[in-house]
Amino acid sequence: MNIVVSGATGFIGRALSELLICSGHHLTILTRTLKRTASRSEHVRHEIWNPLNLSALVSFVDGSDAVINLAGESIAAGRWSKTQKEKILTSRVSASQALVRSIQAASKKPKVFIQASAVGYYGPRGSETLSEETQAGAGFLASVCKTWEAHAIRAEDFGVRVARLRIGVVLGSGGGALQKMLPPFQMFMGGWLGSGNQWMSWIHLMDAARAIQFCLECEKIKGAVNLTAPQPVTNKAFSMVLAQVIKRPCLVPVPAFMLQLLMGEMADELLLKGQRVLPKKLMDAGFQFQF
Repeated sequence: MNIVVSGATGFIGRALSELLICSGHHLTILTRTLKRTASRSEHVRHEIWNPLNLSALVSFVDGSDAVINLAGESIAAGRWSKTQKEKILTSRVSASQALVRSIQAASKKPKVFIQASAVGYYGPRGSETLSEETQAGAGFLASVCKTWEAHAIRAEDFGVRVARLRIGVVLGSGGGALQKMLPPFQMFMGGWLGSGNQWMSWIHLMDAARAIQFCLECEKIKGAVNLTAPQPVTNKAFSMVLAQVIKRPCLVPVPAFMLQLLMGEMADELLLKGQRVLPKKLMDAGFQFQF
């Protein structure tokens, strides 16, 4: 396939790009700067893009087989000030809007549009088991995800198959959540967060990349798709296993009030509350998880 990818410099984007190249696909990687995002290959070209430059974007999208949008400001880049919240929302909406408009304007439209979202869509739900059919929850992240997905859905009006990926906590070396989790444990200061009873819906980096490729190639996959492993765990269980693997103690919890003091609202939504999400649609379609 000829595939247009935005957000290829991110943690998932880098792994996905490498996987798609190895699978023989041809990529047009949209980037704000000409930073190399994948191995040198005749199957890859990099293009500078600006969501405001519709004509240039249409030229990249027109004639492509698929568009994958992973672009967006990291939700864990800093405390959720009013300015940071605006960045998180605007970065996602502007990219989605621009890509959908380019699809609308393209004379030969792609067959599929794959749009990132997050399990934050469901909001804090305690121990409730959540599938793609579960309604949206409350909170800042849920609001962002609903808006984000609403813009992506518009591509369906132009005859394009749309898959909205509700991505969990992505685990892998070289970045992502583990990069932030490991240092306290390595310094013998690691522990579960708050009560530790909050559910953590995780997925391995390579399974995330493989699942996105599966959604790309499996024509019956459309709508919301949970990108999480089939076995969510509590934060306490995860923390105990992490400590065991790196041979460090995990004896004392990190107090909730301390996290709230340091991170405010971000601590509540990202760390102290969670979602128990199952990848029902992927499993029903026959996707095989390696992790």
